[in-house]
Amino acid sequence: MKQPIPANLWTKRTVQETRALYAGWAADYDADMARMAYATPRRIASALVSLGPSFDAPILDFGCGTGLSGAALRDAGFTTIDGTDISPEMLDHARTRRHGEAALYRALWLGEAGLVRAAPGDYPIIVATGVISLGAAPPDMLDVLLAALAPGGLLAFSFNDPTLASPEFTGALDAVLAQATARLMFREHGPHLNDKVTGSDVIVLRKA
Repeated sequence: MKQPIPANLWTKRTVQETRALYAGWAADYDADMARMAYATPRRIASALVSLGPSFDAPILDFGCGTGLSGAALRDAGFTTIDGTDISPEMLDHARTRRHGEAALYRALWLGEAGLVRAAPGDYPIIVATGVISLGAAPPDMLDVLLAALAPGGLLAFSFNDPTLASPEFTGALDAVLAQATARLMFREHGPHLNDKVTGSDVIVLRKA
């Protein structure tokens, strides 16, 4: 039986290794996530709704992958979503995703690791579902994403259980809160990949 996820998913690796991993996984990614009851995108969308932002506010889905996060945001009522990812193969699938008769994303582009192609304030909301984590973007990506927001902007992201066990990642979040760079608006632990019994914290910060 095919392994549902790569064995080295939550381990440190280079950007090139990450691109290769998702290049080989892109075709099966959505089906694998469905089998594992991937809950975090829906939980992040729900957390944002609870904070009452405008449904018309443009959202950057950073590390959008095949579009599962964007689909959850659209299902929650958000109407204007742009996406970026470092994997061309994952983006190819996101480009085919629809919401009703329209394309799911307003715009999609291939990103560069460690960079956000947006000026502060272009997006009042940035979502990074599973992006800042072991095996993906490093802890300092939290600061990079916050820098791309204007004061008052929201950053919604998740730390899965392996990432929560890493002092590097939890320390980066603690430092942001201690320095008052942003305020914690929402944090809740819940299901991530159910059949793996792997949870995640959904976290929403408001930039100071």
